Amino acid sequence: MNQVLTRTKPDASTQAAGYRDIITHLDATPADEVRLSHAETIATLFGAHLTGIYTNMLPEAIGYAAEMGAAAIIEMEQRLRQQGVDRAAILAERLTRLSVASELRKIEELSPVLRASVAREARWADLFIASCPRDSDDRKWSTMIETVLFEGGHGVYLIPPGLKARDAIRTIMVGWVDTREAARAITEAMPLLRLATTVHLLGVREYASEAAALASLSDIAAHLARHGVKTSINVKHASDKSVANALLDQAHRVSADLIVAGAYGHSRLREWLLGGATRELLELSDIPLLMAH
Repeated sequence: MNQVLTRTKPDASTQAAGYRDIITHLDATPADEVRLSHAETIATLFGAHLTGIYTNMLPEAIGYAAEMGAAAIIEMEQRLRQQGVDRAAILAERLTRLSVASELRKIEELSPVLRASVAREARWADLFIASCPRDSDDRKWSTMIETVLFEGGHGVYLIPPGLKARDAIRTIMVGWVDTREAARAITEAMPLLRLATTVHLLGVREYASEAAALASLSDIAAHLARHGVKTSINVKHASDKSVANALLDQAHRVSADLIVAGAYGHSRLREWLLGGATRELLELSDIPLLMAH
């Protein structure tokens, strides 16, 4: 892993306590500006240090062996490495123009090593920012984002394609299911929840009774109140296939700036490849998501 450091700017010590280290994924495409707009907004709220992780994926020789000779594969790798140097320099200069302290790191590896390296970086930061992986888009980085979500140990803030950052995150919708994943998501989102003007807790009821769902919501609402977060609570019935739609419908009703939800599913493989509420939410949401596992 190579590292390129940018010039840093003084930390805003008077900003609200919360996130101190934020990472955003960069890949030298136009989507970088969208990710940087969200990352800079959140970093500014907390006076946080922002690290850009530029990923340059190298070709796996086995994937090209049948159609390219060894010399051609070597030439391709050299070209990608030089391209990585050039693009990292451009990104480093771009970060100097941010209003927050910043740093650029370059990870240049084969895909499996790159995924593990990015997840390792995510573990020392408070929040990882990336684009929502979608079937309709280039899924080059989907498995990397999945790895960070399941192995990074912190929250992942996911941006729908092309959605520029708002000036503030005032209204937050929390999708509550009585699971470990939902509890983790609330913990990871706590700094933003404390700053929000309005927080809505939505229990999407599948199998439990409405009374049981309300009791669970009341307990988590009381917990949030002790952290200074006032909430409203609501229970909505939904089948397993429409959990994401139920959450999105309610988020639109309250004009939410952010949805907080757990990355559910007992099986990573089933949840990521075969669907489920998490996959559907990633595919459909037009609102930023803060998810944790």
